[in-house]
Amino acid sequence: MAIYPRPVRTGLESARDDWKSRSYWATTVDYTPTDPLQGDRSADVVIIGGGFTGQHAAQALREEDPGLDVVIVDAAVCGYGGSSRNGGFMMTMVDRGLADFARDVGDMDARDAWHAIAAEMDEIEKLCIAEGVDADIRRTGIYTVSNGPEQDERVAEEYETAQRLGLPGFRYLDREEITSHIQSNWFRCATFEDTCRLLNPAKLVWGLRDISLRRGVAVHEMSPVRELIVDGGGVSVVTDGGRVRADRALVATNAFCSALPDLRRYLMTFYAYIILTRPLTDEQWSRVGWHDRAGVEDRRVFHHYVRPTVDGRILWGGRDAPFVPGEPDPAYDRNYPDFGRLEETFRHAFPQLDDVEFEYRWGGPVAATASFLPFVGWWDDARRVVHAVGYTGHGVGPSRLIGRTAADLLLGRDTARTHLVFARKRPQWLPREPFRQWVVNASSNLLQRADDHSNAGPMGRVLDVASKYLK
Repeated sequence: MAIYPRPVRTGLESARDDWKSRSYWATTVDYTPTDPLQGDRSADVVIIGGGFTGQHAAQALREEDPGLDVVIVDAAVCGYGGSSRNGGFMMTMVDRGLADFARDVGDMDARDAWHAIAAEMDEIEKLCIAEGVDADIRRTGIYTVSNGPEQDERVAEEYETAQRLGLPGFRYLDREEITSHIQSNWFRCATFEDTCRLLNPAKLVWGLRDISLRRGVAVHEMSPVRELIVDGGGVSVVTDGGRVRADRALVATNAFCSALPDLRRYLMTFYAYIILTRPLTDEQWSRVGWHDRAGVEDRRVFHHYVRPTVDGRILWGGRDAPFVPGEPDPAYDRNYPDFGRLEETFRHAFPQLDDVEFEYRWGGPVAATASFLPFVGWWDDARRVVHAVGYTGHGVGPSRLIGRTAADLLLGRDTARTHLVFARKRPQWLPREPFRQWVVNASSNLLQRADDHSNAGPMGRVLDVASKYLK
């Protein structure tokens, strides 16, 4: 069985060569890609995609069997997709939040998954310390804030769910308490979770690549896969320069999986956008307080998220999330109307920072399933290929758990990880194009109206209730 990727969009190949310009984070690292794959070789496992999931899976495979020959191939540089372009939040969050997660999968599965993600986040930090990877990891925690009446209820529900599940490290803050930490009249109340970290995602993913190399994993960047062949004897991955023949494979390209027809059946591609200020002066920081430098995410359906960086900037992202049919399109990496709307909402949240200038703007593709949950499982009946997709923009925290679950499946191991909901609950199929675009755009428009009318009395309430069923 041969699976051919769809033709890439015009401009994607040249965009891959311009990887340094894809985000601010990429400018903070002196990074040299590995050599492309040249010629034919064999391996035990070949991994397509060198982002967070692929690196964690490769290291888990070598830990379980140091003699295993593992090869990673990446179309650009490792982490070219979401792993190096995200906001740098390492969170336990999946789904649209903890309350939605528990409602969708049940309290027991939600509790087990939260603890598993939190434990692997601890391991990521320990690994970086042990291996000398300075990814600017700071355990600051995160505030989930409300900026409208309907969001007040969602924030309270997040805290109540955490209490019901017996999860540690959560506390509730009223308006006076949250504004004592961060001075913004936009914040009405908040739930704080101390498990979460902030980091530099490019430093993390490229540090993970170096760890993989030191542990004997072969990594070939600038090696786009043109063909994946599955037959009775194994799999073959064909790139421009060569071929890897392996017993099994992992497809860990997340949003870029949408180019593979079987995965496109239950995967949607959206784009997320971020703007970043110049470094603030001490006087400017004094206007907002923010002494704990914690992350912030609001409880809109299409979240805003905001955080400081270690060099004194403020990152602001989220809001609009345009749907893109099919595979990611580099034309969406820069969307100036969305950048403008982000700056508008930043000014609304922090009017005292009207003199702060924005220096960087970027975007990147986000993969989502209909359930808003990531999934890891077998792609084919022959059990030769595992795939891991659908982080919905929250992949930094769960990626190690998903990657190690993929390694368990590839090794035929029955573990606690393989019994978590992410490995058991396959996403539902989505309608084919053009119906998918119609359905997703209609749902997104209604959800955006729910966000924009959060202060609009009865209409906001009706839209908020409707939004709970559009998943």
